[in-house]
Amino acid sequence: MTSNKEFGYNREVFNRLRGLANAWSGITVTDEKFEMYYARLTKRLRFHKLADFKDYLHMVENDAHEFKEFINCITTNVTSFGREQHHFDYLKAFLTQSHHKEFNIWSAGCSSGEEPYSIILNLMPVCEKKGIKLTITATDLDTDVLQKGANGVYPLQAIEKYDLAVKKQFFEKGKGTNNNKCRVKEKYRKLVTFQQLNLMDEWQLSQKYDVIFCRNVLIYFDAPKKQRLARKYWDHLVPEGHLFLGHSETLHKISDDFDSVGKTIYRKRG
Repeated sequence: MTSNKEFGYNREVFNRLRGLANAWSGITVTDEKFEMYYARLTKRLRFHKLADFKDYLHMVENDAHEFKEFINCITTNVTSFGREQHHFDYLKAFLTQSHHKEFNIWSAGCSSGEEPYSIILNLMPVCEKKGIKLTITATDLDTDVLQKGANGVYPLQAIEKYDLAVKKQFFEKGKGTNNNKCRVKEKYRKLVTFQQLNLMDEWQLSQKYDVIFCRNVLIYFDAPKKQRLARKYWDHLVPEGHLFLGHSETLHKISDDFDSVGKTIYRKRG
């Protein structure tokens, strides 16, 4: 038992907790996450007035609601507006030359919504000019961040990189107690459908997509699961559809079903 901690916590409890997370989500949790688990989950022990992580483990194993809270706590959600701008620049150029009347995008691992809304900020000028109907499906494991995304409320500093014209077109500035916040305008929020999805489950998706954003998601899975995911993404893309990965991810030795057409940009073969 670690003596200098507020709550009793040891490797046995950590191993059982990360085993539960892996069994449900497929996410590989390394030994280095030992302290992260403690730091993130202590608020749940305080909330339930528990003295020991063994008591919390018992609750997670027997209470479906607390299991959901557990997953939300240990899921990593790091995102921002305009991350990896080269992906958006590629899509703008692609759409400018395309003959699409509709364009459907899936943001897999959308976190709190910055990615799908960044897609809208970048693509809407082209879509409006060419009369292209844009729709976005945004999914994540964490129900808390999905609600944040659906609400579309962010601190003003989150969009400080954009010029005034962009801010005025896409956002409403908060007033009173919300004067340091902004909200994505309703007409643009309506373009995004947020829903929970576990990538390890069978996907209940009713369509195929022109583009799938799966950025900084594969890094959490082992090689067999990465291969399985790549095949499923291939299945859910239209012919010659595009898959966008995170800056440290690759399909090299993972899948031969895609052609590399840019930095972490892949196009479906066959």
